Amino acid sequence: MAFINWDKTFPVDPSTGEVLPIGREGALELPTYGNYGGGGYSAGEFGGQLLTTSSGRPLSQTLLTTLGSKSEDPVDRLDYLFYRHDVASNDVGEAYTRGQARADVSLIKSLIKLDASYDPEAGLYAGSASFAMIGRLAINDKLHLVSPKVLIAAVEDAVGNIQYGLENLPHQELVAALGNLFEPTSDPGVFAFNFEVETTSFRQEVVEYVALNALNDAIDFGEADDAPLNTGFPVGSVSEYQLTFNIANRDLDFVSV
Repeated sequence: MAFINWDKTFPVDPSTGEVLPIGREGALELPTYGNYGGGGYSAGEFGGQLLTTSSGRPLSQTLLTTLGSKSEDPVDRLDYLFYRHDVASNDVGEAYTRGQARADVSLIKSLIKLDASYDPEAGLYAGSASFAMIGRLAINDKLHLVSPKVLIAAVEDAVGNIQYGLENLPHQELVAALGNLFEPTSDPGVFAFNFEVETTSFRQEVVEYVALNALNDAIDFGEADDAPLNTGFPVGSVSEYQLTFNIANRDLDFVSV
């Protein structure tokens, strides 16, 4: 199965992860998934109309597939979760409200429950989506709505999904994935994804430490570089991190830089 739409991309701010208007210069272009995965992408198109009940609630996957057109049918279980997230987000508007935050938290919890190992593309996209939701909550100072237990489970699950996807994608799709999500480094065959985390409160610092060390543990467990991550106090500091992937041995690694 191949459900990542490498040719249908949406623009994202590379420093914040926020979805930008189509055509914005300097944006990171990320692929969509199925008919509902991706910023502003619903029912197989950007700005597409959602099929719901008369009260605006999501249809069951069976009913949506029965009533919808080909572009309205979720392509798999992951795509259906994105459909439910789209419906929950539909009435929130452009501002990042508590309602939007709740929709993002709900998607994170659903992704934890989903076993995305049925397909490498599903695993890669599910893991990336989890990190996107966690990042959006953090940027908008709403990460406290996720309990530490759920946050750690989400990070570990996301890492497992991404690692499964990268390790099992056919070579051509792996090249496409690395070209979209990572950048080449000075080391041959090693690709990197860099991101920053800026905290504005002690609570955020604690959440950052818990979440990113859970990520570090999930990636480096049992390896020689398995050590606690310095997330960089004090409050107001900006910490830089790097996720790398070695295409030769398909090894994922995570460090603070």
